[in-house]
Amino acid sequence: MKKECSVVFDVLPLYLENMVSEDTAVFVREHLENCSDCTAEFERLKSGRQIDEAETPQSGHDAEVITAVKKKIARRIFKIVAAVCLIFAVLFSAMLLYTGISYPVTRDNISLSAKADGGYTYIVLETKAGKSLSFESKTEDVLNDQNEVCGRRITLYHLKYHNSFTKNASSMSWGRPLQDEEPYMEVVVELENDDILQISNEEVARPVGSGNGK
Repeated sequence: MKKECSVVFDVLPLYLENMVSEDTAVFVREHLENCSDCTAEFERLKSGRQIDEAETPQSGHDAEVITAVKKKIARRIFKIVAAVCLIFAVLFSAMLLYTGISYPVTRDNISLSAKADGGYTYIVLETKAGKSLSFESKTEDVLNDQNEVCGRRITLYHLKYHNSFTKNASSMSWGRPLQDEEPYMEVVVELENDDILQISNEEVARPVGSGNGK
């Protein structure tokens, strides 16, 4: 390669970018008119630059498309999450409404029964299926005719029931041994409108020597 060609090869990239002085530009142009090798190199460099310039807008366009797609996906995810949260909030509110409201207890909602089993007497309070019960209670001594304590009276009051999701009836019981020194047991349930349910374990067993407790 001629020395002049070597110099032109070195400055061709700068010449292509218009980064040389006017004198150098004139020198390169005159050389390219008479040198096929340098002209071929110049065309090669120029073609590569055109490709780069064509690819740069395309890359920018691709980046914009990717950004737009990401934003669209993010908006869709946000809408899905918001919809799920809304559904959950509605279901949770409905559940609270279904189970949170209390209703007065009537004879139709509960039942009292007494039974004996294995040397014990029990009084059982049972609610209807799908109902849960809340109440306050107090326990008092029961006296016989000799003014002696012969048992216990359990009084339930301020009864309220709530809806629940169980399909089974719920129950609670109170028991005492038949051989207890104070075997008598009575449960009193105070309902709305001064209605009262009352039962004692004497309805299933009356221990010898005990008073009726009433």
